[in-house]
Amino acid sequence: MKLFIKTTSALIALGVSASFTIPAAHASADKVIEVAAAEKTKKKKHPGQKVYMRKTCMACHGKGGAKAILDYPNLAGQNEKYLVAQITDILNEKRVASPDANGKPRTEGMRGALVTAEGEHRISADEIKLVSEYLSELAPPAPKAPKEPISAEDLEKGKKLYKKKKCQTCHGKEGTKPTNKAYPYVAGQKSDYIVNQMTDIKEKVRKNSKSKMMVSFVKKLTDEEIKLIADYLSQVDRTK
Repeated sequence: MKLFIKTTSALIALGVSASFTIPAAHASADKVIEVAAAEKTKKKKHPGQKVYMRKTCMACHGKGGAKAILDYPNLAGQNEKYLVAQITDILNEKRVASPDANGKPRTEGMRGALVTAEGEHRISADEIKLVSEYLSELAPPAPKAPKEPISAEDLEKGKKLYKKKKCQTCHGKEGTKPTNKAYPYVAGQKSDYIVNQMTDIKEKVRKNSKSKMMVSFVKKLTDEEIKLIADYLSQVDRTK
């Protein structure tokens, strides 16, 4: 017994006992490093996301601007400069829209959420910039199959009309490459929304910003042709 105690004491004196605690220490250190690395690589939330949530933008444009309800547009992946201009114009009543099914201008829903009865804005210019930047950095949604299938023949007609009417002059090939950051991406956008905008511009309901330049391109289009172009663009996939 005395021999065991002496041997143990000798081992402790030589520091051998420390070898039993090293693995635990290493494991603890590795865990700390692992957690720190995970925190570092974890993607930080864009401050514009908070604005998007707090200002109730999601109510109409959906989660991440990619699941808009009714005939509201999907905003994910849209040009930042375009978004800033349109939000600002809607709030200042420079951009108006034709009535929805309830007889109210489609832009009024947004004004109701972001403008008080006294005309004061509930969103600042800095917040508009942040939310626009946030949305522009998101991946655009993939095209959604329409409730009523679009024939291959009609898609081809829409594609030809898009080229014939020189829509690519501003929106680029297949609506995927706007020639100016002030112009919107139209590829993959909801057909109903595109129809509404083309019609409003044709009838000079929407006259803000760069939309005036589009009048000469759409003024001779029939309702059927507008629908063909809109259906075609709605099925162009920007995610590829």
